[in-house]
Amino acid sequence: MRAPVVFDPAVHLCYQPPEKVITMQELALDGGISPIGVTAPFPLLTREGVTELRREILSEDVLDRYTVSSYISAFQGREFPKDVAPFVHAVWSSPEVLRAVSEAAGVELVPIMDLEVGHVNYQLGNEGREGVRRTSISPEPQSPSETPEARQVAQALADADNGEGDTNVCFHRDAYPFVCVLMLSDCENMIGGETALRTGDGRIVKARGPNVGSCVVMQGRHIEHAALKAYNVSERITMVTSFRAKDPMIHDGSVLPSIHPISKKHRLNYQWTLYRMKLLAERFSIVAQELERKKALLGEEDDRDGTGGSEIVNVDSMSKWLDEQAAYLMTTRTEFMV
Repeated sequence: MRAPVVFDPAVHLCYQPPEKVITMQELALDGGISPIGVTAPFPLLTREGVTELRREILSEDVLDRYTVSSYISAFQGREFPKDVAPFVHAVWSSPEVLRAVSEAAGVELVPIMDLEVGHVNYQLGNEGREGVRRTSISPEPQSPSETPEARQVAQALADADNGEGDTNVCFHRDAYPFVCVLMLSDCENMIGGETALRTGDGRIVKARGPNVGSCVVMQGRHIEHAALKAYNVSERITMVTSFRAKDPMIHDGSVLPSIHPISKKHRLNYQWTLYRMKLLAERFSIVAQELERKKALLGEEDDRDGTGGSEIVNVDSMSKWLDEQAAYLMTTRTEFMV
């Protein structure tokens, strides 16, 4: 039996910061937790790293037990635990990868929950799901179409694709604040395959897709987007990991309608509740410590006259903050999978 490969940043990481970003302002969009809407593709993993990811997500165990279909995409792999895909989980929990993704996003990020680590979108070819089982573990170069005429037809189809018709992943907003979309296929000869972004003023902007080992980082919760169909390639496999801000005080607008159809109920409810409770515990701890700090700054003499001392809690602002936490709790409850 082949010994598992351990993630080694010196071997498997090749991060270079994105040369360009599209800001939320350029997309005419408000909200979000960072000024950055989506990055240009940038290198993240070496071919050695991509090969190890593919080895796990193309394994019989993953394809037999951890693949689903939905209205968003015809074939997806997800929810595989650490013992089934240890390299996948090691990549997305490594400090080096988290620093790279956070730098690209313009805000420090952490994975939303284990269940969403390494979600895979497989674009099905003519052989369908069975063709995926015969896909090479290594990201092989894909031959271009045989004739210039065939390439012209593919280019015309790609140019006309605005995400509204028969495409790879239809228009949607992600469930979680940020995503990192990593390309696991060699797409040097790919035509199309971009991400289509719907702007706040109704335009469609196409962002170039990454090549093998490169990725894009996007505020997918706040940008309506579609993964356009790729032509001139026999495979297109992407890995998507979802993130929230590491700072618990930063807004977390996560919701689960698009996650319910592709998830196992008990697993999702447990991980969703756990991450939300831990985040709220951090928030309340921070606020409690700030109250204690304000009290300590006043000194013991502040209430020597027995009249109650100086104001520590601003009732209006604290009431507003508590209402926000109550709304967060209500969202936690209403998003349960039942």
